[in-house]
This record gives sequence, structure tokens and C-alpha cells, in this order.
Amino acid sequence: MHRIRSLTVLAASLVAVTLLPDTAHAKRKSPLEGKPVVVRKLELRKLRFGITPFVGMSLSQTFVHKGYVGGKLHFDFTDWIGIQAKFAYGVINRDAKLLKALNDEAGGLPRGIDPNTAENMTAAPARLLADYNSPAPLLHDFQSGLTRNNWLASFDVVFKPFSGKLGLFSGIFTEYDMYLFAGLGLANFGRHYPNQKSTTELLGLPNDPTDAANYCRPTPNSDPNRECYLHPVKADTGLKVGPSFGGGVNIFLAEFASLNLDVHDIMTYNNAAGLNATTTDVPPKVDKQDANWNHNVMFSLGVTFYFPPKAKRSQLKIGGKPVTAK
Repeated sequence: MHRIRSLTVLAASLVAVTLLPDTAHAKRKSPLEGKPVVVRKLELRKLRFGITPFVGMSLSQTFVHKGYVGGKLHFDFTDWIGIQAKFAYGVINRDAKLLKALNDEAGGLPRGIDPNTAENMTAAPARLLADYNSPAPLLHDFQSGLTRNNWLASFDVVFKPFSGKLGLFSGIFTEYDMYLFAGLGLANFGRHYPNQKSTTELLGLPNDPTDAANYCRPTPNSDPNRECYLHPVKADTGLKVGPSFGGGVNIFLAEFASLNLDVHDIMTYNNAAGLNATTTDVPPKVDKQDANWNHNVMFSLGVTFYFPPKAKRSQLKIGGKPVTAK
């Protein structure tokens, strides 16, 4: 009986020895409890300025493709939100396939009879009889109203919801972030053929649609000029304002520099061709009803330089003292 009692005491002691350390460990508070998951995170954006020179190209222009050079200045309040100002100036103009087709002598818009010839003793091209059933304007009238973008600018709020590390070729690792932005956009438009004049301009015809008695008439009692009357032209030039939005990615080359890829859209309400597009106007006229919303999309590639050049790192503190990595 005494032997059984001794074994029972010994077993209870062993159980106590086994359980007590675990119980103590369970009650002990971890020094990492309530701390951030990422320790000594490299804060590549917080409270830093960025300057980005870039080159870009248009992605959505109907008649004239553009090549841009420009710059972007931004400031990040935190690692995930900031503001930016951007400007892009057009330096290259390249006719789109549609414009090349319209200008094609073999199958484009009708050109009419050359002015100051035996068949046409006026200062403007005259429509051939074979083209009288064509609803299209003569080529010179179309060219006189055609516009192209000169420059783009915007002021945006930038939101960076995604960031992390990127591995390349299993041996090169760097940080990256992806961002979205939206704000106010500006776009300036000018005539693509600045020296081209319309029939109305070449002949000096009155073109006030509210004066129906004299509208497009060379003399008060004459018939209206066909091209002036049916194909009024008014180039929609100047500054346009609209929404700006887009997104991009930064791939960091160092703490002070990153490769920037960006897609930017500025919407504008304008008439790119400068022609009448409505059928209810009598007489035909070019006004705001002929305009529509257009997307001015630009893809750009640049390099961002950050200031100050050295990035801060987040710190883990225990007992008010920073913990250094070992």
C-alpha cells in the first residue's frame, strides 16, 4: 500500500514538472505582440519628392499619333498616398492610317478642280460633277478643320494600394509599387495643317448661320456656294479641360531611383475634325453639338529620382528603445 502511494506521488510530480513550463510560457507576453508584421521596412515613398523625366506616345488619337517628352513632379505624404503634377509636350506628329487614307489621291477625299485654271476661275477648289453625290467634304476643307494635340497636363491625387518585392531571374530582388491616380486634366489643340484654308476663307464668303439671307452667298442675289453651305468648317483649337486618370508601376533601381511605366488618359470634349456632324441644322453649322468626348491616352516610360536620396526604414521599439536587426 505504501509502495502504491509513493508511485502516485511520483507520477503527480512528473505531471506538474511537465505542465508548469508550458503554463508559464503560455502566460508570458511575446515582445512582438501587437507589432507590425514587417520590421525595418524600407519606406521608399513616405515624405519624399520625386522628379520623373519621361518620353511617351499616344495610344488613341484618331488622325494624328503623337510623340511626347515631359516631366512629372510628385510628393508622397505616406507610403500609399500623394499628389502629382504632370506635363507632356508633343514633339513628333505622325499621320494615322485613317488620315493617310483620307489624304490618298487614289481613294481618299475628293480634291476638286484646281483653282485658277480654265475649268475653275476661282480661288478655291471646285467640286467635280462626278463628286456631287458624295456627302464628304473636299480635301482642303477637311484639312483646314483638322486639329491635333499640342500638349497635355494634369494635377492628380495618387493612390498606391500595392507594393512589395520583386524577384528577377531568381537572383535579382528589388522593391516595386503599383499606383492609380485621378484628377484634373488640361489639353491644348492646334490645327494640323496651319496654312490650309477652307473654301469659305479662300473666297471670303459670309458664314454667319443666323444670317440666312446672305449665308455663303458670293453676292446677295446669288446661290449659296455648295462647299461653304454643306460643309462648314471651324477648327476646334485652344485649351480643353477634362478628367484625368490612369495608373502605373515603379520598379526601384536603388533607394533614390526607380523605373516608371505609366498609362495616362485625359478626356476632352472637342471636335477633332472641325466639321458639322449633325443633320438637323438648317443651314448646317459647326457648334458644340458637333463635339464629343475623346480619350487622349498616353503611355510613358521614365526614370524617377527621389529626394531626399536616402530612404528611411521603419523601426521596431521594445520598451521605448529601437531594436536593431542582427
